[in-house]
Amino acid sequence: MLVTAESSRRNRNLAFALAGAVAVVSAVAGWFYPPLLLSLGLCPFIYWLVRRRCVRRLRIMGQPFPASWEQVLQSHVAFFRALPTHEKERFRQLVKVFLDEVRITGIGTEVDDTIRVLVAASAAIPIFGFHDWEYHRLGEVLVYADSFGEEYQTTGNADENILGMVGLKQLRGVMILSKPSLLAGFDSQSNRDNVGIHEFAHLVEVEEVENGLPPEVPWQAVKHWVQYVARELADPPRNRSSIRAYAYTNEQEFFAVLAEYFFKSPDLLEKREPELYGMLQEMFHQDTVSLLKLTSSRRPRYGRNAPCPCRSGKEYKHCCLSR
Repeated sequence: MLVTAESSRRNRNLAFALAGAVAVVSAVAGWFYPPLLLSLGLCPFIYWLVRRRCVRRLRIMGQPFPASWEQVLQSHVAFFRALPTHEKERFRQLVKVFLDEVRITGIGTEVDDTIRVLVAASAAIPIFGFHDWEYHRLGEVLVYADSFGEEYQTTGNADENILGMVGLKQLRGVMILSKPSLLAGFDSQSNRDNVGIHEFAHLVEVEEVENGLPPEVPWQAVKHWVQYVARELADPPRNRSSIRAYAYTNEQEFFAVLAEYFFKSPDLLEKREPELYGMLQEMFHQDTVSLLKLTSSRRPRYGRNAPCPCRSGKEYKHCCLSR
């Protein structure tokens, strides 16, 4: 998703090569039939077509990170707070690119900076251990005012209890999230599930199946995982209280539920299910126990006269504290 100097160079070389190939073919064909020389005019368009996403991402990455977005990350996202300084910058870049390319639409509710940034953080956290990742299947995230039903309806009926879903059929490429559940998932004082990470974990699994494994994930790790899950689902343990029952619905839900544990309560997962933690560590290419032990689960405290964590340049008492 992020553009490096090396990936930009490869993209530029590819654009030149394709445009050059079209130029050669047009010139040869035009030798025999001169009107075909007009196709030389396609060369600049082909170059632009190949380069446009890379150039746009470079432009977005070069823009300053909004102070209001920084405040959301500092206030709500423990994963971000725990990152080293240089990794925080990479996380910010992922958030910027995601929000530039994926629409966040409120359905019956307002979508503000907090919601938009938390959706982007939900997308960035599971893939942060990968350095060349694309959510190919996602174009829009719909944020509902509350839970919804299987037909995506929100009429207030008791059976409308779905908190998140990756769309199918006519809603392919769309994700739906419940706004209250999204917020609760990033509440450090809450033991509730993180629906954002859950749904993006589903996308990670789908991407790995359709587009291949990231280079950081060894094939043996996936093979070990598949064998383990098959055994678990074939004979679910009766007395395992450390993993909620919904994980045993199917292979996909097992992966998504365990991803929530891995990113929100990794210390408990490692203590109670060390084998599972080790497999997820290999698959996500992250060590969340080591990362999150460096930060408190509480919201960080700042001195009144300290620089505001939102990077506004003001003192904390005159900026975020006053809000």
